[in-house]
Amino acid sequence: MASNAEMLLREGHSALDQGDWRAARSRFAEALEEEPGPDALYGLARASEWSGDYEAAISFYEGAFAGFRSRGESRLPALIAGRELSFLYTAVYGNSAAANGWMARAVRLSREAGDCVERGWVELAECLMAEDPNAGDNHARAAMKIARRFGDVDLLFCAMSYEGLVLVLKGRIAEGMRRIDEAAAAASGGEVHDYLAVGEIYCKMLACCELTLDVRRAEQWMAAAEFFGHRANSPWIPAICAMHYGGILTAAGRWPEAETQLCESMRKYDGGYRAMRGGAVARLADLRILQGRLGEAAELLQAASTDGYSVRPRARLHLVRGEAEIAVSILRRHLAAAGTSRLIGPELALLAEAQGAAGRAGEALAISSRLESLAADTGLVRDVAFAEVTAGRAGWAEGSPDALAHLEAALGAFTAAGLPWDEARTRLLIARAVKDSNVEVATAEARAALMAFRKLGAAPDADAAGALLRSLGSPGRPAPRIGGPLTAREAEVLRLLAEGDSNDQIAGRLVISKRTVEHHVGSILAKLGLSTRAQAQAYAVRRG
Repeated sequence: MASNAEMLLREGHSALDQGDWRAARSRFAEALEEEPGPDALYGLARASEWSGDYEAAISFYEGAFAGFRSRGESRLPALIAGRELSFLYTAVYGNSAAANGWMARAVRLSREAGDCVERGWVELAECLMAEDPNAGDNHARAAMKIARRFGDVDLLFCAMSYEGLVLVLKGRIAEGMRRIDEAAAAASGGEVHDYLAVGEIYCKMLACCELTLDVRRAEQWMAAAEFFGHRANSPWIPAICAMHYGGILTAAGRWPEAETQLCESMRKYDGGYRAMRGGAVARLADLRILQGRLGEAAELLQAASTDGYSVRPRARLHLVRGEAEIAVSILRRHLAAAGTSRLIGPELALLAEAQGAAGRAGEALAISSRLESLAADTGLVRDVAFAEVTAGRAGWAEGSPDALAHLEAALGAFTAAGLPWDEARTRLLIARAVKDSNVEVATAEARAALMAFRKLGAAPDADAAGALLRSLGSPGRPAPRIGGPLTAREAEVLRLLAEGDSNDQIAGRLVISKRTVEHHVGSILAKLGLSTRAQAQAYAVRRG
């Protein structure tokens, strides 16, 4: 007859299977009081982790590890050390020394344990920590072989998602995404039962979609699987998945939704995986730059300076402030460290833009050739678009007759990729390229760009498009005179611009419409002979 402690352990595991973390935690705690031992501690650790109490989970996992080792066991201690403690010390405390120590224990114990499922999970833990994609690929493949040998479905599909991510990182995009799609289908279809494995598969899928800017695939999977409520209700899934999805929504032009996801991600990280918070912060900073809220972006980037994702927003912030050389320096260092990575299209395109802003159109044109080669390797539509827009922008600066054809090709590619901000910016480039030869086309493209920027909430770009339209003498509005003194209202708007206010904020403070603010900003730029909002801010600061 089973003891009361054994019954409580069974009830705890049943509650875990049902996703009832509170009940599971209660049953395992009662079992621990009845009969102290590593089994109850291990269950309590899992329930604590999935309910978001990570510091308690770490303590319970360490206790379970010690208890299992005292019984001479190797398999579960290897799993706990590699899959749990190594990751948690990184995510919660940012303690890489402790994380590396636990990983070393996991590897040694998994070898001691021999051929077993737990060794497959340790292989995945090593894959997660591997800096070299080739090493990561080896670990993922080893885990899949073990999963097939033991018929472990959870390990199989989790390893498949890891392999997909590694293949994407190696530039084998189509092959990697097929792995990701299959693993996500298994997770959403109920084949995968382990909550941690389900969460990892979902997050790997979103990470790959963000890396490749595969907006449509992410949206389709989000609709199919309902990631933030489907089969797993642990806090860490919304934190990590919302971070990646926020980045995807930013690229997709759904900025209010992106802001919601990123703010929710930051809030969830604060309650648990606080050492990983920088990724969400950097993505929100990038969104703030696109919105023209440069002061907020700068503050956010100070809190995310060490996160790898912060490279683009940091460079972009300097670029819009007119500090092209600093942007070039940041991007060059990043690309040098990226080695043979094939997922550098956005950074290369931004570097080319910064080189052009620094007056080096020739170097920007050389980057377009590199982007063209990259696009041929990755097969990504976004890389094709970046190559074409870079060739078009640099060619226009050098007076190339092929510039317009490149910009037209870029417009089609950005549309196909589902990247509306880049599409609208390309329309504005086309308008500028043809304004002296075909005013009608220039006006139509600038007007379409303005409408897109307003819909997105891209205040700086809307200002630039509005200024170009007025210079073209858009119907119903004569072009403003270049030069001349600012009106009192324009001076007031310029002062608020210098403080970093967005158009919405200026409208609220001056009790005027957003459209009126846009008109004032466009007039300010024209009178001062400036082309961007950032230049107006710099002008105002210099003049006090």
